[in-house]
Amino acid sequence: MNVKSRYNARHSKRKQNIILNSLIGIVGVVILVLVINIFFNGGNTEPTAGEETQSNATESTQSASNNSNNTNTEDTVTSDEADSSDSAKEEENDKDSNEEESSKEDEKDAEENESSSEEESSNDPSGEVNLDGPWEPVGTEQTTDGNHVSNYDKGSVDWNEKLEAVETVVGYPKEEMVVHWLGGNGGPQKSEATVSQKGGDDTQYVVELEWVEDKGWKAVSARKK
Repeated sequence: MNVKSRYNARHSKRKQNIILNSLIGIVGVVILVLVINIFFNGGNTEPTAGEETQSNATESTQSASNNSNNTNTEDTVTSDEADSSDSAKEEENDKDSNEEESSKEDEKDAEENESSSEEESSNDPSGEVNLDGPWEPVGTEQTTDGNHVSNYDKGSVDWNEKLEAVETVVGYPKEEMVVHWLGGNGGPQKSEATVSQKGGDDTQYVVELEWVEDKGWKAVSARKK
């Protein structure tokens, strides 16, 4: 082999070595860049377009669900408030109705008590003589059916009821009376009594009585004797 041929062979091999070394250097640089990129940016990988779209869709779905839940909650609260308001109105109406009924019952009871008190005060002995009236019937235990017959047997029901009528005039009970006279007075349903008080000043009172059907005897006039 001549000198020229050897020279050409070396030159060709040198060029091949240069090209190979250049490729190796480029590959090394690329690998280094990739390593650096992965090292510094590995934790900050941005989502792909598909992942971002899916994330946005998920957030939209959650937002819509939350809005729906809030709407349902508001509707439920509004419904509960309406029911509560209706219930409160019904309770208020019931309370007013009960108070009105109670007030009417109280007024009725008060009227009955007042009427009873007036009757009792007019019939019960007051301790004072009342010669001017007015007097009320004292009531009766007798059932007469319109055919009352006056009875003057001492201690009989009719006798005792006559003396109870006298009590409304003289102001002391029949147990404290001295009965000087008790008899008829111009008719089957009229009587007259003359009484004084035991241990008193011997003042005598004349009391005229009249029978009232189903209500008993009542005093119609009275005077001192």
